[in-house]
Amino acid sequence: MLVVGAGPTGLTAAIELARRGIAVRVVDKRSAPAAQADKAIGVHCRTMEIWEDQGVVTEAMDAGSWLYGQTVFVNGRQTHQVDWSGLEELPYAHLGLPQYETERILGDRLAALGVRVDRGVELTGFSQDDDGVTAELVDADGARSSTRAQYLVGADGSGSAVRAQLGLTFDGGLSMFPQLFMLGDVDVDWEMPPGHLVRWVRIEEDGDFTGMLVCVPLKGRNRYRVATLAPQRLQQTIGSGVVPPGFWKEYDPPGLADIQAAIDDLGPAGTTATNLRWSSVFRVKHGIVDRYRDGRVFVAGDAAHLHPPAGGQGMNTGIQDAWNLAWKVALAVRGQASPGLLDSYQAERRPAGKAIVDRAVAIAFTDEMDMDDERAQFLLEMQMTMNYAGSPLVGEVTDSQGFAGGPEPGHRAPDVLGLRRFGVAHDLRLFDLTRGTHSTLLLHAGPGTSPDELRALEELAVAVRASTGGQVRPYLLAAPGTSVPPLVDLPVLSDARGAFATAYGTTGSGTAAYLVRPDGHVGFRTRPVTEQALRAHLAQVFTG
Repeated sequence: MLVVGAGPTGLTAAIELARRGIAVRVVDKRSAPAAQADKAIGVHCRTMEIWEDQGVVTEAMDAGSWLYGQTVFVNGRQTHQVDWSGLEELPYAHLGLPQYETERILGDRLAALGVRVDRGVELTGFSQDDDGVTAELVDADGARSSTRAQYLVGADGSGSAVRAQLGLTFDGGLSMFPQLFMLGDVDVDWEMPPGHLVRWVRIEEDGDFTGMLVCVPLKGRNRYRVATLAPQRLQQTIGSGVVPPGFWKEYDPPGLADIQAAIDDLGPAGTTATNLRWSSVFRVKHGIVDRYRDGRVFVAGDAAHLHPPAGGQGMNTGIQDAWNLAWKVALAVRGQASPGLLDSYQAERRPAGKAIVDRAVAIAFTDEMDMDDERAQFLLEMQMTMNYAGSPLVGEVTDSQGFAGGPEPGHRAPDVLGLRRFGVAHDLRLFDLTRGTHSTLLLHAGPGTSPDELRALEELAVAVRASTGGQVRPYLLAAPGTSVPPLVDLPVLSDARGAFATAYGTTGSGTAAYLVRPDGHVGFRTRPVTEQALRAHLAQVFTG
């Protein structure tokens, strides 16, 4: 496998491939990792959950700072103050972490798996055939070489060479905001709620947007990343020219006086900004490519979609692209993937990417509280409720009773606490079963399930394990009071408090099953357990 680009998207893809024992090479044209906070800060709750699975969440928490909420002012008046803490649905809160720290943490994890990024190496072209991809590379000294890979992942950012060679076009064209923006990292001497993202907007009576100041807290005392419109002198001198998207060293960066002027214009009276560490001007373009796959080549992250800088949507969406793609490509490399499995990457991720881009554009110049239910809005922004319900790769088969709730096919499979396993003195989490590179078959037995039915579930577990080459791990979750005969080939846990049955809608008698994919989404569910339907679903994912 060849991954082009060592940003968060490319590193995530490489980690997931390496975790599965797939030989992977990562190249990046940058000679050194990023060392300044010129990109995303916000790490979404769903990304934190992914990082737990990858084994880096503790390091991320230690390096970052929690974002507790958001305070919004419109025309100088506070209109919203939202507390993001205390939501039971969240396994983790919203973390503030500069992207260069994200890349350092993911890079270290990849190195621990035996893979180091080839830096100063640029992709100049590639060709593909039925068996693989031949990529042409040039290093920092100008030496040219070629490399062969079964598949290529283009995670090479907004100026993607992979996207350009594939001839991918932006759906509806690549759009650009007319305004020129600036960023700066400063200390601010105000009394705002600690850990709150603070936003001021000015909207005229005719609805025109004439001012914006967004301040994201960074680690430190009263340190913030400030984003606002560039001053008129910069709008007039370079704002009217052709400024590609992203950050540009070619232009003199804004000074502390420019940041101060923006705060004077929109922020609290008497506020002073000091200690400017870094600043830049940037232009925002947005759009999404017409397709995410061309044969053996895929695009992900900013190579596939460009976003307004709203809460790190671009970086977090790119990480989820890679999280969705890597397990599927790994199966294909091993020859274990069904013929249509790789097509599901575009079928699942492009609709998700388009929805995120469209919403980010729609709320870019508003007060951002566009939903009446603030809780639902935050869960959506954190991508906790993002789902693949329309995917051809997910489904369910039930009788008239059906499920009494629970995650629907394509939705994120939530964690459950309070499971017990013989020989273990402490409670287990459901994520203790699903964590890793495998799919998980959760077989639930309600009260009154007969010994013969339980032995049939054991036989099914053995068959599923064999037919998927061990890629699916089955577990039996037994309701309290269920008499379970000795089972040799099916691990048994007790749903001691009924938490699984409640969270997954399996309360009552009878059997049920959930297949949880390696990316943590429900692939299939059935109640009662229907072997033929389960096998038909597995045939959509695995060969044989």
